[in-house]
Amino acid sequence: AWLRCLMGQYIKFEEATANALTYTCNQMKLDCDEGSAMRLTEEYLRLKPFPEVRGALRALRQRGMRLAILSNGSTETIHDVVHNSGVEGEFEHLISVDSARAYKPHPLAYELGEEAFGISRESIL
Repeated sequence: AWLRCLMGQYIKFEEATANALTYTCNQMKLDCDEGSAMRLTEEYLRLKPFPEVRGALRALRQRGMRLAILSNGSTETIHDVVHNSGVEGEFEHLISVDSARAYKPHPLAYELGEEAFGISRESIL
């Protein structure tokens, strides 16, 4: 994904991830048909957070921290993962790099966080 970004050939992260999975399986000489690849990538949407995550997020918010997710994933993927993780409502913003068409760590990706909160990058952790 990062190399595509450097070359100005942006594709959605989910497509880049599927391409990487296919490439890796081929290199490792593992069978990975389209159905297997689809099931594996769909499992990502059902990842569960560590048990302490929900409490930690709430504690940060109670201390006045403004929280967001800035992800290389698409907006749809971010929303699905947050919903399936049970952390809905814990974040002020769910930000996808799709609108910048640049993956982290490209500066354009991080500018999205600045824009969402209306603050400088020096104020963002």
